[in-house]
Amino acid sequence: MRLLRTIGLCALLLSGAGACENLTLPNNNQPDQTRVIANAHELESLVAGSYLTLFYGYTWQTDLVLSTTAFQHSSMACCFGMVQYSRLPREPINNSASDPYASMHGEIWYNSYAAIKAAVDGLNATDPANPDAFQITDETTGADNTPRARAWARFVQGLGHGLLALTYDQAFVYDQGTDPTEIVLAPYGDVMKEALAMLDSAAAIAAANDFTIPDAWFGNVGMTRAQFIKTVNGYQALLRAGVARTPTERAAVNWPAVIADVDASFQCAGTSCENLTIDADPSVWIHGTHFYIGFAITQGAWAQVSYFIHGMADQSGAFKAWFAKPDFFRTPFLIQTPDKRFPQGATATAQASNPGKYILYGGTRGHLRPDRGSWRWSLYRDYRLDGTPGNHGPSIMMSGRDLRLLKAEGLFRAGQLQAAADIINETRVAHGALNATNAAGLNSSCVPKLPNGSCGNLFEMLKWEKRMENYQYNFGAWFFDSRGWGDLFKGTPIHFPVPARELQVLGLPIYTFGGPGGYAKGASPGSSYAYPGE
Repeated sequence: MRLLRTIGLCALLLSGAGACENLTLPNNNQPDQTRVIANAHELESLVAGSYLTLFYGYTWQTDLVLSTTAFQHSSMACCFGMVQYSRLPREPINNSASDPYASMHGEIWYNSYAAIKAAVDGLNATDPANPDAFQITDETTGADNTPRARAWARFVQGLGHGLLALTYDQAFVYDQGTDPTEIVLAPYGDVMKEALAMLDSAAAIAAANDFTIPDAWFGNVGMTRAQFIKTVNGYQALLRAGVARTPTERAAVNWPAVIADVDASFQCAGTSCENLTIDADPSVWIHGTHFYIGFAITQGAWAQVSYFIHGMADQSGAFKAWFAKPDFFRTPFLIQTPDKRFPQGATATAQASNPGKYILYGGTRGHLRPDRGSWRWSLYRDYRLDGTPGNHGPSIMMSGRDLRLLKAEGLFRAGQLQAAADIINETRVAHGALNATNAAGLNSSCVPKLPNGSCGNLFEMLKWEKRMENYQYNFGAWFFDSRGWGDLFKGTPIHFPVPARELQVLGLPIYTFGGPGGYAKGASPGSSYAYPGE
C-alpha cells in the first residue's frame, strides 16, 4: 500500500495575502500498519519506518510556530499559525477540532503516538518472553538483526514520549504490556521520566550488540552503532533540560546528568563540531522547518531575523529606542555591532556588501501586512540554511555546538563559572569576534546589550551564544530554552493542551493555555527582559 502524506506549501503573494497550495508526497518508507504482521521482514519494515513518522511530526508546523513565538525568526506568513501564535499581546490557544490550526496543535501528538505504536508492536513481536517471537535474520549474511530492531524501537519510543513531554502538559505513556483501555493521562514530568528510561534501554541494547542503522531508516545516511549511542545521549541531554517550564524547574534540572549525556554525545574540537545530520531529498526525507526557512530565500516575508532578541547585538542605541516604542510603531533599524556574525558597517550600503558570518542585510524585502505588526519587519535574515532548504542536501538534526553550550549552562549552574566562560568563548571570540569573558562576566564588547541598556552578565552571554549558534537545528530549541530561562513574552502558552479531538474521544472537558489571563498558570507571567506591553 502506498501511503500519501499531504503537506502545505505556503507562499505569501505580493499583495500580502496568505495562500497555501498542497504538495502531496509519497511516503514509501511508512508501512501499512493496518495489516497483520505476516513475517519478520514486514516486522522490520514496521520498526524501520517508525522514525520517519516521528520525523514528520517534529520537523514541520509546530517547530515553525514555536520558533516565531520565541522570536527565533519573524514571519508575516499566517500559515501554520506563525502569525496567530506570535501576536502581541498573546492569545490563548484555540483548542478546537475546527480551529484552522488544529493540525499544528496535534502534529506532535498524533505523529508521536503513531510512531510509538509501531515501535511497541515491534517490541512485543520480538520479546523473548513471547513464544511466537520473531527473529529478524539478515537475508544476505544470516546475522541476527533482532537487537538492532529492538534498539531502534526503544529509541523511537523514548524520543516520541520525550517530544510529547516537551510539548504538552500531559500525555499517555504507552509501553509493552500497556492496556489501551486502562491508559490514563500523566503529567509531563512523569512522561519524561519514562522517555529517558526508554532511551536508556535503547543505548544499553546498542552497547551490547554491534550493528549499523541502514540509510533508509535514518535520513539517507544511516548510523554506526557509535553514532546511534551518541544520538540517544544527545537527545537525553536536550530532553532533560528542555522539559522545564519555569526558571525554577530549569534550575532544578539534573545538570550533572545533562553534562554526562553531552560528554557521551557529539563533540566539539575548537570551532569544529560533530552534528547529527540527514541527507534530505525531495520525496521522503524532507526537513520541513529547513524547507520553509530555505523557502524564505525567494519569499522574504517568510523568515526574517527578529529584533526582539537579535537587536541586543546593537550598540548604536537604535534597539533601545525601538524597544521602548508601542508594538505597532516599531519599524526596522540598522543593527550596528562588533559581533561579526552580523553585517558590518554604519550604513545600509556598507552592510549590504559586508554580510556577517550568519546574518545578512536583506533590505525591505517582505515588509508586507503592516496590520500584522511592523514590529515583525526586519532588515536582516539568517542565511545558514540557504544551501540546504530541507529537501536536498545536508540538514542538521542535532548540533554538537548546541550540546556543548548546554554543558556550559550545567557548569554555570554548578558554580564552575570559568569552565562555563571557556566554552562561551569558543564561539564568542572565534565566531563573534567579541571580547573573551571570564568567571566574573566581563563584557567589554557589550554584546548582548540588554533592552535596559546594560551589558549582559555571564549568563546572558551564555544565552546569547546558545541562541546565535543554534538556527533551527533542534526541535523547538529557542522556545524550550526561553521557557526555562523565563524569557517568553507574557501570556505565551508554556505548553499545548491535549488536542481537542483527543479530549472529545476521551469524554474529557476541553481546556487551553495562554493569553492575558494565563489560563491556570499555563502561560508565561512575563519575560525577564520586561518587554513593553507585558
